[in-house]
Amino acid sequence: MFDKKILIVDDELDIREPFRDYLSMKGFKNIMTAEKANEALEKIEKEKPDLVLLDIQLKDEIDGMEILKRTKEKLSPASKVIMISGHREEYEQNSYKLGADDFWKKPILPNQIMEGIKKALTT
Repeated sequence: MFDKKILIVDDELDIREPFRDYLSMKGFKNIMTAEKANEALEKIEKEKPDLVLLDIQLKDEIDGMEILKRTKEKLSPASKVIMISGHREEYEQNSYKLGADDFWKKPILPNQIMEGIKKALTT
């Protein structure tokens, strides 16, 4: 499990970097990050990550919901995608309809991260 490719997509450095550091500390070795939607789409298409941790609200022309849709439809359908948002009611149902494997509401607790990743990568 710890050799799986993980992509963290968040436009906020203070979210993206602690996520990466935490996963690295837990033993994950192949962690990528993306700040912008186009960067995320390119990495998903090229790298075919095993897991994408994807913030919904990005300060970009394309939001996380569109990235999820493109990932599941064409770019990397086998990638597991966990959607992340501070607004569960607005996005949770649509996330699952578009193929999300899980949905996390901010703030995210450390034990939720490992449990969610293990669940996503073993199903």
